[in-house]
Amino acid sequence: MLNNLKFYVVLSYILIPIALLFAFLDVVLFMTALANPSALIMVFVIACLVIYTFASFKFLKKGIEHEHVQSSKLKDWIKVNAYVSFFLCALFFINSISVLVADNATLMTFVNEFLQQQPNLPAEITNTMILSLLKGVSVFLLFSGIVGLVHIRTTLRLVREHDHLFE
Repeated sequence: MLNNLKFYVVLSYILIPIALLFAFLDVVLFMTALANPSALIMVFVIACLVIYTFASFKFLKKGIEHEHVQSSKLKDWIKVNAYVSFFLCALFFINSISVLVADNATLMTFVNEFLQQQPNLPAEITNTMILSLLKGVSVFLLFSGIVGLVHIRTTLRLVREHDHLFE
């Protein structure tokens, strides 16, 4: 149990910078979503991951580590945002795996189609650069997805085990 808690603490500290990055991206996406309201669903989903991360961290620090009683609202925030975040992390995982196992010829076809749809891109942006960027982002999202899925599963178990800490 103690080793699992240490692992959970490590995952929590790994998840915080990821959540901060997604918070920044969410603000930028929100600004673009004002012009395209259909993108607001993505803003909502990313915001759920950020909210989940900080709500679960508060539960860890104040609830589990210091045994302070938490409000039932915190439990609700954790659970609701955990389910949406689980969905997002599962998408990260599945999409990243599909990109990373695909061969370069298939990905290069996709990249070339993308570049044809973007006629105003500078000449310095090549299809090889986009391909390496796509793979790099996929590795980051795979890592984020795995950390998120394990963290969410552990958080939901800890919330159930420490139900006495919620009033």
